Amino acid sequence: MKYDLIHDDLINICKTASIQELDELCAEIRQFIIDKVSVTGGHLASNLGIVELSVALMRVFDTPHDKIIYDVGHQSYVHKILTGRAAGFDHLRQFGGLSGFPKSRESEHDAYETGHSSTSVSAAYGMAIARDMSGDDSNIVAVIGDGSFTNGIVYEALNNIGANQTNLNIVLNDNGMSIAHNVGALSKYLNKVRSSQKYDKAKISVKSALGNVPVIGRTISRGIRNSKQKIKYSVLGEEGHIIEDLGI
Repeated sequence: MKYDLIHDDLINICKTASIQELDELCAEIRQFIIDKVSVTGGHLASNLGIVELSVALMRVFDTPHDKIIYDVGHQSYVHKILTGRAAGFDHLRQFGGLSGFPKSRESEHDAYETGHSSTSVSAAYGMAIARDMSGDDSNIVAVIGDGSFTNGIVYEALNNIGANQTNLNIVLNDNGMSIAHNVGALSKYLNKVRSSQKYDKAKISVKSALGNVPVIGRTISRGIRNSKQKIKYSVLGEEGHIIEDLGI
């Protein structure tokens, strides 16, 4: 094993390690979770699916100054390992042991005590408003899955965020699953958004190519940029703009 998950400064490793080293760290964290949860019980699949995302968040943001809110609290095992609680996993979800959910009494890195689910965006909005009123410069991050987006409280929060243009980060962990395969209008919308990734890649490629065309390249690029909403509607369809239409 390259890393000692109990004693190493994993936050610093996340920020300084190479991509290859982070891949190794993720593999070791994943095996650690399998080994521990197979003994104590707990939420396995949801945490195995968020390893790289949790490491990436720790690389970019600075907890506890920055606040990371996991919408599904039982998906916070990786966050707990990275913030110095790996030793507690022998007593995960046992009396007097490590909680299976974020707990502020356990660590200052747990910004919000989340259960399950769909409250992260509202909580992040409240924290962002409090930050702005106090003059703080912290980043507020809500991590929410596509399954959690089916609850109305999320859209109430998005409505307020869009109306007030509140500065915060929302990470949509879109894996196409909740307890079972997602169905309904929202799932159809997210499928449209996934398909728009082809449009985004094409847009970057065209912009890069036009930038290298002498004299007229930038002019053409500006013209295309001014027409991008029409292009997006042609790719996504009329229903493909729920989030943007809310001002996010």
